[in-house]
Amino acid sequence: MATIKPKISVLILTFNQAQFIERALQSVVEQQSNNYDLEVIVTDDGSSDATVDVIEGFVENSPVPIKVLAKKHEGVTAIAKNFLSMINIASGNFIAFLAGDDFFSQHRFTLQLEKFSANPNLKISYSDGINCMAGELGQRCHSTETVELMSSGDAERIHKHLTSQVPVLFIQGVLAKADFLKLIQPFDVDLIADDWVFNIKVFNALVMDGGDFDFESSVCFIRNIHGNNTSRNLIVHYERVRQVAERYCTNARQIKSKFIGNGILSALKKRDKATLLFFMRKAVLYPEALAVVTRKVFAIGRRNLRHG
Repeated sequence: MATIKPKISVLILTFNQAQFIERALQSVVEQQSNNYDLEVIVTDDGSSDATVDVIEGFVENSPVPIKVLAKKHEGVTAIAKNFLSMINIASGNFIAFLAGDDFFSQHRFTLQLEKFSANPNLKISYSDGINCMAGELGQRCHSTETVELMSSGDAERIHKHLTSQVPVLFIQGVLAKADFLKLIQPFDVDLIADDWVFNIKVFNALVMDGGDFDFESSVCFIRNIHGNNTSRNLIVHYERVRQVAERYCTNARQIKSKFIGNGILSALKKRDKATLLFFMRKAVLYPEALAVVTRKVFAIGRRNLRHG
């Protein structure tokens, strides 16, 4: 009897990424295998550059079916809604995510699919990535601490971490069972956050309902760091953090204070007056943030003295 091949749906969200999107799409096409089928679903959030033209040109000769959903621009507030829409129309057995300015590494799905074959109870598999700036590969996307945490196999411990910190855990490294994601609807349409809420909802479901997860330490994606990354806009990123902390975390004030303090330090370092003013105004309501600044300044001073 012939074995039915699994199908992977790759979901991509784009906005003004004309210079990156062809490489992203090509990296998906390069994942073709006799062991599984692929489909791509792309939602463009009203790009004002040539992003949609590049996508449509790529579609004409793509050996992989690509569905393009071009929408009016709604900005970061529509991230969750757009991802949920793509999850719900995906026809694959598995779902993966890719930002329009990132790309997959070679043989992206091989090891993770083997893990699903070996463990029917596996709901989701995470993996690592590597940062790329100006064409140069740099550090791994996930810290040593995050890798250790994700390798623990302890869903409750990870859920506690996700709801008490501002974690860095990228969904570009995810391969998940489609029926699991469709059941839990892992984005919150009321918030502008994406990865953080996704991960909170995933591990809440694993704690409450059971199921396995794992972490693949090999590099499965390349994260392209450039000036237009929304995560590099600290004011927008603060709003993400505030919304998630207030809805999902028990120590929201502590999380916001720490972010404000770090925002002040970053703005001082970059001599960014507008960002500094924004966070100094926040610090009036969160004076604990200034304690974060003081501690870090003293720590930097001590390091300089030791190495001076």
